[in-house]
Amino acid sequence: MNRRGSGLGLFALLVYLFLYAPILVLAALSFNESRSSALWEGFTFAWYLKLLQNAQVMQALRTSLIVAFVSTVFSTVLGTAAALAFHRHRFRRGAAIEALFALPIVVPEIVIASSMVLLFAALSLRLGLLTVVLAHVAFSISYVVVVVRARLAGFDRTLEEAAMDLGAGPWRTLWTVTLPLCAPAILAGALLAFALSIDDYVITSFVAGVGSTTLPLQIYSMVRSGVSPEINAVSTLLLLATSLLLLAAHLLERGKPARLCAAPAGLGLALLAGPFLIGGPAAAAGEKVLNLYIWSNYIAPETLAKFEARHGVKVNVDLYDSNEALLAKLQAGNANYDVVCPSNYAVAILARQELLHPLDLTALPNLAHVDPAFLDRPHDPGNRLSIPYFWGTTGIAYRKSRTGPIDSWAALWEPRFKGRILMLDDARETLGIALLLSRDGHGVNETDERALRQAKELLLVQKPLVRTYNSADFDQVLLAGDVWLAQGWSGQFARAMDEDPDIEYVVPKEGSSFFLDSLAIPRGAPNPALGHAFLDFVMEPEIAAEICMTMRYSTPNRAARALLPAAIRDHPAIFPPPDVMNRVELLEDVGDATVLYDRLWTEVKSAR
Repeated sequence: MNRRGSGLGLFALLVYLFLYAPILVLAALSFNESRSSALWEGFTFAWYLKLLQNAQVMQALRTSLIVAFVSTVFSTVLGTAAALAFHRHRFRRGAAIEALFALPIVVPEIVIASSMVLLFAALSLRLGLLTVVLAHVAFSISYVVVVVRARLAGFDRTLEEAAMDLGAGPWRTLWTVTLPLCAPAILAGALLAFALSIDDYVITSFVAGVGSTTLPLQIYSMVRSGVSPEINAVSTLLLLATSLLLLAAHLLERGKPARLCAAPAGLGLALLAGPFLIGGPAAAAGEKVLNLYIWSNYIAPETLAKFEARHGVKVNVDLYDSNEALLAKLQAGNANYDVVCPSNYAVAILARQELLHPLDLTALPNLAHVDPAFLDRPHDPGNRLSIPYFWGTTGIAYRKSRTGPIDSWAALWEPRFKGRILMLDDARETLGIALLLSRDGHGVNETDERALRQAKELLLVQKPLVRTYNSADFDQVLLAGDVWLAQGWSGQFARAMDEDPDIEYVVPKEGSSFFLDSLAIPRGAPNPALGHAFLDFVMEPEIAAEICMTMRYSTPNRAARALLPAAIRDHPAIFPPPDVMNRVELLEDVGDATVLYDRLWTEVKSAR
């Protein structure tokens, strides 16, 4: 019996270790002196101090807490009322009504998200903080109903009857008998609603608008350029605060004295209130506001501050993680942005759908500084709708000490690197290199179905050699040494090369793709004149150079390149030599073939 008990105890310990080890690692890394998670360099509180100075992360945290608190209050009140109503009364078609309450629990989040954004568009309701709160209340109510109804299932109705026999009315009975007895369940439902709200990404990404970037949106968008230890710090503080609140709730449920519960509850609330006490910049009454929708880490806060000071405006920055998220917002027609940052193929799609505001080129004198090689491209002839902002290449980064020199995409198919290869989780990029390796010399914008199916077969041959498909922190996986070769984008690999001299980057001899991110003004923008001023501002040579140094992606601004430090100007990953540029091809919109690309990539990913 003792052996069995010891075995069960060991098994339980392993289960808890499996569940909580990632959280403990995250908390430990928030004190790591190194920016990279691959190497421990010493203990520090520096990231917590940097967190307090990171205006975007702190604003996202404040927004998350506001949404979570407001939606929790409404969903708890409405959910408790609904649970009481279902418990006490029998409704006509009650089963159907109960099924409606269960739908948000069983329906995929992506379905709820898309239906919400269509509803708000039909109601002409601008996406913003209000739509986020409404969406969170809608999916949180069901969870509160389920938790409270579970408590009411064992509820002793004779206590309510006794109170009424002693002269208490319905409302007094509710407040003095029913709610106190249901308090543990109500509290549990409220905590669940709060946790679901502050953690939600999918639904929020669809219904968020100007000034409503929550912490999950901020974190997910930052993954594109590597998660900063500041995110580890804010996650650790949030975890500590919610743990203290859960401890207080547990003590209260166990019947402990209120003064004993007050200490953890007060400390937890104090941590949650911290972001509001620290405060943040806000637009003054009557002050003009520029609403910018852009990738994470694509512009320095110092650069935005210069624009604000020059034009006497406030810049609201919202973030997205994919062109598809941007397209969904603009296609819904109820976003409120002045400037957006689509990639070249997204510009083509938005142009076809007439969702971009025509540019007044006379208001953009600094366009003269842009290299003509990046102007008048097929996705926007004459730059009527967009201006080039950043560009970069796709290539292979590898550990020289492990692989030796690499110059071909064929290295990613070599059996000796089995389990040490990383590929992008991207249909266009992965099928693109398979097309380049084909004997028929196809390009990365191929639309022929036969050629694409042959490329798929080549990727299926490679799949047993691949350790992971990753389009987020592929540079961090390489830095950690988990892989030796990684397909990815030049900007992130440039930063990895700065951290580890063993990492080299190459655009293979067969050729590759390059992307061009642009700035544009959406149709219906509140301040198109201010949007033009911002576009011209970022094309000033000094400003363009500053932005390039922030992100390490390549600037198309010729005058800015002369102002860059030699280490960046001559960096092979940031500014490849002419012979490399001669063998790269700009990724273009492939129209209806996009569906075929996605289907073939799904077949590759799902193959065993």
